[in-house]
Amino acid sequence: MDQSLKKHIIFWLIPVFFLFFWYFRSTILPFLAGIIIGSAVQSLAFFAAYKFKLNYYFSVFIIYFLIICLISFTFYLTIKVLLTEIPALLEKFQPYISVIKNLNIKAQWTNFLSLSDYLPNIFQVFLKLINSFLSLFLIFVVSLYVSLNKNFPEELLFLVKDKEQYLKFWRKIRRKFAFWCLGQIILMIFIGLGTYLFVGLILKVKYASLISLVAGILEIVPILGPVMTLIIASLIIFLENPAYVLPTIIFFIILQQLENHFLVPLVMKKAIALNPLLVILGILVGAKIGGILGIIILLPLLGSINEIIKLKSESMID
Repeated sequence: MDQSLKKHIIFWLIPVFFLFFWYFRSTILPFLAGIIIGSAVQSLAFFAAYKFKLNYYFSVFIIYFLIICLISFTFYLTIKVLLTEIPALLEKFQPYISVIKNLNIKAQWTNFLSLSDYLPNIFQVFLKLINSFLSLFLIFVVSLYVSLNKNFPEELLFLVKDKEQYLKFWRKIRRKFAFWCLGQIILMIFIGLGTYLFVGLILKVKYASLISLVAGILEIVPILGPVMTLIIASLIIFLENPAYVLPTIIFFIILQQLENHFLVPLVMKKAIALNPLLVILGILVGAKIGGILGIIILLPLLGSINEIIKLKSESMID
């Protein structure tokens, strides 16, 4: 094919690809999430089969069993916190909401804290929940297919020349996906437990479970997650006991320093590394495309592209 014609085809295919991605993003994002998770499970299963002499498929079963247990426990904690702590917390917000409404300030966040305002939109909330469950089911199915298929993605590269080079890149990226997923889980547990030890056991704040759960979940969003946690925790603790706000701010700053300087280099040293500017770009673009799921998907994708560029440059040097 003529080089100029090839360049023109590529030039016009790029905007078509992005338009296609934007239009079908609600399906593509869970699909990509399933591939990332399935690839991580695949890498961990290969490691377990080699290191502990386990059957590959049994290793996959054990990994999924642990993942399901972790998700179920998190879901149980979330429901428990929502039923026990949220109603009492909303009661504490009511005086402030009344003051703002008396000032005739139309702010959307005041409606967010009023359960009665949600009743007319209960059908929309129900539809969003169904879509979320469908997305989770799609992620699970795709990840299960990828992890149980030892030859993925080799069977998709049957028309590609120099297939071994691409598979070599894929194995390295897949291994980094696995370390990234494990690292995120470890960091979330560390931040959640550390927050509960201070807020719940030392300060004995009534809403310690809620604050700890928010801290652990938001840890999955780099840079902005800890900032959002600090704001939410300070606001909740201010309603409970204003004297605890300053110690809480100091605690979160120290906790983040411990995480960034000791824990992150330890658990993420083999994971996907990204420049902070790329992380911020990934957060903004991912949030625009698909909210939290978009952020979770786009960051490892950017990291994998970054790693491929590094591997390409290393291979050219060699």
